[in-house]
Formats: sequence, structure tokens, C-alpha cells
Amino acid sequence: MGERSDTESRFPSYAPSSIMEDSTSHVDDDLLPATSPSNSSTGTRHRHSATLSNLFHSTHLSNYWSRSSGGRIHSGRVEPQDVMCLFEWTHGGDDVFIKGSWDHFNSVIPMEKTQPGVFRVVLPVPEGQWNFSFVVDGQDRVSSAYQSEILPTGDGRDQFIQVNTRLVHRETHTGPLNRGSSFIAELDIWSPTQIEEYHAPWLFRTLYLAMFPAGLYYFVWLSLRGGNQIAPVCWITFLAAEVLSFISAFVSLFAMWAPVRRRWRSLDGLKPPHPSDRWPSVDVVICHYREPIQQIQQTVRAAMAMDYPSHLLRVIVADDGYFPKPKSIEHSEMGEDMHSMLAFEAGHDPLLVEPIKDNGRVEHYQVLLRNDLSRPDCALETHVIDYGPYGKATSSSDSKPRLCLVSRVKPTDHHNKAGNINNVLFNAKTNGDLILFLDSDMKPNQSFLKRTIPLLLRSRAGEASSPHVTPRSSKSNHPTHDESVWELDSHVAFVQTPQRFHNASKEDYLAVRNAVFYDAVANGRDGFGLTPFAGTNCLWRREVLNELGGIIYGSVTEDTLTSNGCHSRGYMSKYACEDLCWGEAPVTAAAAMLQRLRWAKGAVQNGIFAIYDHRKARMREKESHGSLKAFQAHRRHSTSPHNGLVRFMFWLDSTLYPVLNLGAYLYIFVALYYLISAQPPIRPESVVQLTSAFVTYYAIRYAVFFTAYRELHQVDVLRAMETWFSYAAAHSLGMYEALNPNSKLSWVQNTGEGIRRHWSEWVNILLASVLVLGICFRLIAFLLIDDGCRPWNSFGGICFGLFCLRMLWPMASLSLNERISSLPPSRRANTLLEIPIAPTLAVVTVAGVLFLAGWVNVPCGQQSVRILNLADELAAVLA
Repeated sequence: MGERSDTESRFPSYAPSSIMEDSTSHVDDDLLPATSPSNSSTGTRHRHSATLSNLFHSTHLSNYWSRSSGGRIHSGRVEPQDVMCLFEWTHGGDDVFIKGSWDHFNSVIPMEKTQPGVFRVVLPVPEGQWNFSFVVDGQDRVSSAYQSEILPTGDGRDQFIQVNTRLVHRETHTGPLNRGSSFIAELDIWSPTQIEEYHAPWLFRTLYLAMFPAGLYYFVWLSLRGGNQIAPVCWITFLAAEVLSFISAFVSLFAMWAPVRRRWRSLDGLKPPHPSDRWPSVDVVICHYREPIQQIQQTVRAAMAMDYPSHLLRVIVADDGYFPKPKSIEHSEMGEDMHSMLAFEAGHDPLLVEPIKDNGRVEHYQVLLRNDLSRPDCALETHVIDYGPYGKATSSSDSKPRLCLVSRVKPTDHHNKAGNINNVLFNAKTNGDLILFLDSDMKPNQSFLKRTIPLLLRSRAGEASSPHVTPRSSKSNHPTHDESVWELDSHVAFVQTPQRFHNASKEDYLAVRNAVFYDAVANGRDGFGLTPFAGTNCLWRREVLNELGGIIYGSVTEDTLTSNGCHSRGYMSKYACEDLCWGEAPVTAAAAMLQRLRWAKGAVQNGIFAIYDHRKARMREKESHGSLKAFQAHRRHSTSPHNGLVRFMFWLDSTLYPVLNLGAYLYIFVALYYLISAQPPIRPESVVQLTSAFVTYYAIRYAVFFTAYRELHQVDVLRAMETWFSYAAAHSLGMYEALNPNSKLSWVQNTGEGIRRHWSEWVNILLASVLVLGICFRLIAFLLIDDGCRPWNSFGGICFGLFCLRMLWPMASLSLNERISSLPPSRRANTLLEIPIAPTLAVVTVAGVLFLAGWVNVPCGQQSVRILNLADELAAVLA
């Protein structure tokens, strides 16, 4: 071959000649996208550009960017003179690509979607001035975030194009200035053993560790020297609240120690390819109780429309409302409606068109009696209606996925949702390799399975644990047409995706988006392979569920209990932070509080279960000589070594938060005490003490908080702070019910959006009202009791009271609006109580004038006036 051009020497593996001559080049082919756009009008140019794009993208995205590599990719594909550059598109779109002059605009490189409308890619680019542009949904675009210029097309037709331009040199940053405190989206780390493979969030870790000595010094100072001993009740209560708050921050922020965001590839775009006849079969289990039929109908349609071979997909509606009461064998009216809806969706009603057999049933309506059930703990009878298609019809190209209805005659202790799911898994004879769990309102996107299944795969030929890291291929291990290098990863139990809600308001006063968890904490836990099961939008391997015995009983939050049991057995879990499933969130304060109440109740139950289960495990260990525990420990250490402390920290975070939330009530008590007595909880001896202890501690703590959640919208961070106060009532009630199983204080049929009022809302309303009265009392007491003296104490108490009131107000306002507003229910949802601004300002103005006039007439006020007059006279003399 002749000498290569300058471009080919920099990108040797991208040249067409090398592609044609060496088909066994060491390329991570699993990362090749299924398709790549091209602006060429000819088919040859399209295929050529797509091939170059695939090779370019696979070369660098499949490797880790290491601090120890000296700025080079481990595979050696990046030349020493290349610089890793982060390119970002933030102007929306669904599919975004980038192309540049570094290879004469030949390669069209896919960019990864990190959040809606935001795309990133990290490229090895030679030093110099380069032009580039973005391809957004098939159209060439330029970004306002970079400089741009107009260039001639060079085709002799006096036409011009606009491109972005960028100077790349060795000092170019690959991300924000605080790159060490962030992480590159393309990195795919799942275990603590790979921390050295990416830029650690050192800023957060430094601040997190600094919080301990600062907190220790602060608490020692507050206990021995800084407390207000004149008001010991206020001081000690404040100290207790601070301790609970510190523990809460300690256990919750630990999850952000090693956050990751996984990149994804489509199942049909893996390289080497994974033949579709080797794809795993999937059972989609949609759990239903008493939700509206129209709601679950949309979910059934979305599940059946997923982009997956229909003969490998089975949609199962697990209807726990078909037989409404335990031991009842009469169908409910909703159950009949469910059957009619499913028959309509499948286009076939076996109860109408199939002949009745001697047993009084039709062929595809199966009734399993107690003696036929493998798990009688969750059903007295199991009813299975199969709506087809059947037999060879399932392999037809235009056939629908198989649709089934599974219901049960419930025993007295039927274990609610957990028993419903276990009935489907074990009694209904389902056999899918994978199980996708969905709530009745959660509608999956068409790409859900193709997006999540690759995270459950690994290569047979190497040590890679996911299709994101492919072993080096060669001619000897290339798969044949009938083979695949991919298999289900025996170390990974499930892949969880976030819950998104189409009816969540922009303000999100109820914090139903739960962005702190789904967009931050879940990514952090994924860094250790310990993502929790959220009950829906989750893809499980059936083999793991069989080992666990299905969904574990013992808590109303059976999802968290099951994932804890899964992780304790040494399995990993992964998190796909993508918008793959959309549902409906609570729209009233009552519904949201009851949902949080159930979560808090489950958290305490999980803690009780863990304590008793630990004792039982020790007894089983003695009986079995420790063989099972030794095996599970071996599996844990072979996948995620030394994660016992991490699992314990995550268990504390998931279990103790209702208890630690009692600190919110302690703060409110301190605020009211401060307002009534004008006695602060702390009394520093000097400004230096106050700064070295109180100010330093809170400065570090808030820096840790905002650094950990730096990628979240500030509204979501504010809602997290507010709901720590406003959901304290729900968490307290949940703890009470967990410790008193027979309690019915908060019992309702369903926690859906139909619940508009609940008595627990009055806790927030009363607390907010008492704080308003306390603030008014402090203003009056400042004049009548304190004679206008010690204004700093009154001012401090009012500020503390206003802070607590601000935290409680959104939820209390929603509850008041639900009771006072005359608007229809649909318009009252997510709407604060409307306060007339003009009259309120008038009242505040008049009250302020009266307050100042009253202050002038009290002793300290008169003294202040005399001092001011003296100062004016002195100024006049000096003038």
C-alpha cells in the first residue's frame, strides 16, 4: 500500500482500506450502533460514512479513561498527541450525532443522551483548530455554546455552510472546570474495585470527610460551651435535632461516593451481533388491584407494542381484584370488565368462541386447585385465562404478543402485592427467562427491553460483565451464524429504571418526581452494584427470583426487602437512568402523604425483618455448618469485594430515615420555644467561637449537600428540603403502624390520585398555623414584654420560625386549597392556596407602621431615639 495521508496516520483504523483488508481489527464491536445518519446522497457514501462512524465510536467509548494512563486510552488506540475533548449538545432533539474536520467530516459519531435534550460525547481529537457540526434528528445544526463561522462548501457553486469551531490544545478541559467533582457520562463503573478507572468526585469526598471533624467539634462546643444554659429545654432539644440531622446527612450522602451513569446500546446493535433467535424470552407482569380499567388498558397496549419479537414476549395481567375478598370465588364487576378489555385487546375471547369441555371449562381457561399449586401460601386457587395467540400463530410476523390474565382466590393472609406476584411466578406456570414488573399505570416505551436487556448480558469469551466492555475479538473466536458470544450474566439480578410521571407539575410541590433518589442516589448506589428494586419498571432474571423464593414477605415495601435479600446473596443490580417508562403520580397532598406513610411503614418493617432474619440465618448456619453462608460470601467477594460496609450504610439509609425525620419536629419545637421565650438554643461567648463551630460546620455541610446533588435542578433540591419537614407526619404515622400491626389509623382502600383528603394533613396545617401565631406573638411581646430591648433575640426567633414555616407551607397550602377552594378537583390539584397579594401587602404595611410607632414609645425604643438624636446633633456640630 502507498503512504497514508495525514488524516489516515492519525486515525489509521478508520481508513477504508484498513476496513476492507483487516476484518479482524481489535475493535469493540459490541458498541456499534444499529444505524448512523449520513448527509450523503449516494448509497456508497452512506454505507462508507456509517462504517467509519461505527469504528470511530467503538474505538474510544469501549475503554476506560484512567488517571494512570497519562491521558491515553488503555487499548492504545488514541495517539499521544490526541486530546480527550468533551462535546455537548444542549438544545433538544431525540437523536444527535457529531462530525468534524479532524477526519474531513467523514465520521458521523453518535452522542449519548444524559438527560432530556442534553447529549455528550468524549472524543480523542488532535491538537489544532477544528470545525464541527451536529446532526440533530437528521438536520445539520450548530450550537450557540461554541464559536461558529461561515465556510464555503468547496463544490464550486458559491454555497456556504455554518459550522462550529474550536481550538484544541493540551490544556483543553474535557468537562467543567471542576472536572474532578463530576464524572464523564460514558464511564461504566459498577464495582468499588474499578474506582481507579475514572475521575473520582474528589471534591464531594473531601467535603464529606471534612464534615466529620467539623461536626465533632461543633457538637462538643454545643454540648460544653455553646449551649444556652438559661433555657436548657430549648438547648438540649436543639442538640438532639442536630444529632439526628447529622446522622441523616451522614448515611444518605454516602450513596454519592461513587456515582455512575451508564451508557446504553440497543440489543439489536451489539457487535458481535446477538442473533434474535438467542434473545431471552420475557414475561411482562402488570400488577393490578383496583385501579381504573382504562388506566391499565393503556399499559397493556404499551407493553404489547414494545419493540421485541412477539413470540418471545408474554404480557400477563396479575389482577388481584378479580376475586375481591379472601376466600371469595365470585368474580367482581371490575374483574368482568378486565376480562372484556383483555379479550378486546387480544382480538379473541376464549370464553365465547371455544367449546366447553367436560369439566365445564374451555381449553384456554385453566383453574389450578390448591393441591395443584406449588405455592399454596399465596393462593387457594389460581385462574389463568390465555387470550392467545396459540401454537404456530405466535411465530407469525404480524402476530401480537401472547396475552394472559392471572388471578387468584386469596387466602386469609394473602401478602398483598407480593403474594399476587408469587402466584404468577410459581402457580401460573410462567416460564420467561426474564420478568419485567410494571404497575398498572406505568407505560413502557417501545425500546424498553432493547435498552435494558444488554445490561443483563455478558460475553462468554472473556471476563467482561456487560456488553459495554468486550473482550478482544480475533478470527478464532468470532461467532458463527448460529452462535452468540452473549449470555445472561449470572452475577446480575435485575436492572432498575426510574419512575417518570406525565402528570407531575413543573413546580412539583409534592416532590413526586423524587429526583434526589432517581437522578442522584440511584446512580450513586449503582456505582457499587447495589441499586434497589423500586417495585416497578424493573427487569429481573427468573433464576434469581427462583433462588429467593419469589418476592419476599414481611413488609408492605416488599420491593426493598427483596432487593436487600438479593444483594445479601452476592448478586449485583444495575440502574438505567433513562426515561423508559411513564406513569401517573399522586396529585393531592393526601395521596402523596399516604404513599410516603406506606414507604415509612415498610422501611421500619424491613429493619425489624432484617434483625429477625439475621438471627434465623445464624441458626441455619449452625445447622448447615455454614455452607450456604460461605457460598453467598464467596459470590459476594467474587463480584463486589468488601461491600459489606456499603450494604450496611445503604440499609441504614433505607431503614432509619423515618426515625431520623423526627428531627424536623424537634426543630419546630425549638422554633416555637424561641418565639415564645426569646431564648435562643445557642449562646456563643464570642463571634470567633460562633464562626469556628457553628458557621464552619454548616458551611461544610451545605457544600457537601449541594456538591452531591449538583446535577439536579434547584427546584428538586428545594423540594427535598421542604418534604423533610412536611412528610414528617406521614413518616411518624408509618413508624407507629409498623410497630402496631393492628392499627388502622391511616387505612384506605388505595393510595391513588382519587384520595383527596386525609386527617393526617391537619398536622401540617396546625403546625403552620401555630408558627404564624408564634411569629405574631414575638412581634407583640417584643414591644409589650421586652420593652423593645434585645432585638437580636426576637429577630433570630422570627427568622427561625419563618424558615420552619417556609418548609411546611407548600404542603399545608395544598391541603388548605383542597378544602377551601371552590374550583373543580382537576384544577385544585397541585395548586397552592391563592393569597390576595394587594390586601396582604396593605395589611403588612399598616402593621409595620404601627409596630415602629409602638417601638418608639417603649423604654428601649426611646433610648434608641435619644441616641439617634445625639448622633444627628454631633454630626451637625462636626459639619
